[in-house]
Amino acid sequence: MSESKPLDLTLQANPTPNDAKRVSWITTVGYGSGDFGFNLYFAGLNLYLLYYYTDILNIDPAVAGLIIMLPVIWDGISDPLMGWIVTRTRSRFGKFRPYILFGAPFMGLSFVGMFAAPIWFPDHVVVACLVTHTIFRTAYTVASVPYSSLAAALTHDSQERGTMAGIRMIAAMIGGIVTAATMLELARYFGNGDMRQGFVQVAIVYGLLSSAMMVIIFLTTSQEVSLVSSKTVTSRQTLSFLRHNRAFWILCGASLVGVIGSAIGGKSIVYYINYYAGHPESVSDVMSIGILGAGIGIPIWTVVARHLSKRWVWVIGASGASLLNLALFLFDVKDVSTLSALAFCNGLIGGAVAVMFWSMLPDTVEYGQWRSGVRDDGIVFGLSQLISKAGSGLGVGMIGLLLSAIGYNAGIEQSAATLQGIRASAFLIPAAASALSVLVILFYPLDAQLHAQIVRGLARQNLSTTNN
Repeated sequence: MSESKPLDLTLQANPTPNDAKRVSWITTVGYGSGDFGFNLYFAGLNLYLLYYYTDILNIDPAVAGLIIMLPVIWDGISDPLMGWIVTRTRSRFGKFRPYILFGAPFMGLSFVGMFAAPIWFPDHVVVACLVTHTIFRTAYTVASVPYSSLAAALTHDSQERGTMAGIRMIAAMIGGIVTAATMLELARYFGNGDMRQGFVQVAIVYGLLSSAMMVIIFLTTSQEVSLVSSKTVTSRQTLSFLRHNRAFWILCGASLVGVIGSAIGGKSIVYYINYYAGHPESVSDVMSIGILGAGIGIPIWTVVARHLSKRWVWVIGASGASLLNLALFLFDVKDVSTLSALAFCNGLIGGAVAVMFWSMLPDTVEYGQWRSGVRDDGIVFGLSQLISKAGSGLGVGMIGLLLSAIGYNAGIEQSAATLQGIRASAFLIPAAASALSVLVILFYPLDAQLHAQIVRGLARQNLSTTNN
């Protein structure tokens, strides 16, 4: 079969034995729950690292934003490189699981280092923050790219992938809730007046919890590689795989726009509640309630996606999130109860996008294999990690630059212009980003029926190749 000629699906009407394979609940829950550990790190970075830099270390917001944004350049190399590496890995534990297990201690140590290094090197705080942030992102890549890639190897059933993505997102949301609700409070408790030391102690606790989750992932998962050739994929074949994978690029384009908007809104809401609404004591509560809403919404959207196209679930969720953010901007909400209720609804509706992305992404692996004739799981998940982290990093960097541009100064009463800028970045920008992601995802070409046909065709072709 030519690399650029799609597999003919017209004769693949009957299921093959590969269609009967199902993932056990131990594997499904073990894999999915592992994202609790990853999100302790990622939520800690996304929710509070900029705050730690600006309000605890007193770094200028523009500089702090650049510290978070610049490592995205390195991600542009490390994420695809890690995807390239895992695809070509051969071990008795498989391609992906060894990196999850052995990468765990490096993630934990580097996470602690992000908060500890500025204390260790008080004369070089900015350099220490930039270096340790880059090291953490590298360690995170080493474990998280194989973890995400493993989803495409555990099952080829699109609905089961939806269930796994749902459990994974619930675990991630629980990790986010724990982080949002406890990181600041534990830092105050452990620090006993010294927030710098308090954040270091919290990072140690999170590192230990996350490392335990990495062990659980390793012990409860195995790999199915029935649609994968035993031959090593060449770089030229990888390029062909990517070039023909329209589904992947559309999905990642929609995700990139949404992640940038979400990152800007998620960072801005801390400043909005603190300075605009005037309730600094309620920051953790409101953010936790928003994440709780997403956690409750995820199983609902997972079930809905079994009866409705994944693409349309994305459209409904992103459209709803856009409208709610617009309402929050227009109605000038300040009281904690209303903010909490709307944050819950926003999370409930917006959670659809998160679970659909991780459910749709593994399906693009088979789509690319169908279109190109080769399969490269690792590069798909490596590039998706890059896009996710790039969107987050760019969003945080942009909010840092925006805070500086609108005259934000930590710990003092803000001007009217500054407060309006915070309000717009918290709600108006995320609303526009969600709406744009809807326009992009409408072009996504896959549905459950086409994906099932592709899997049957690939399985039959693989069986024919093996017999010959």
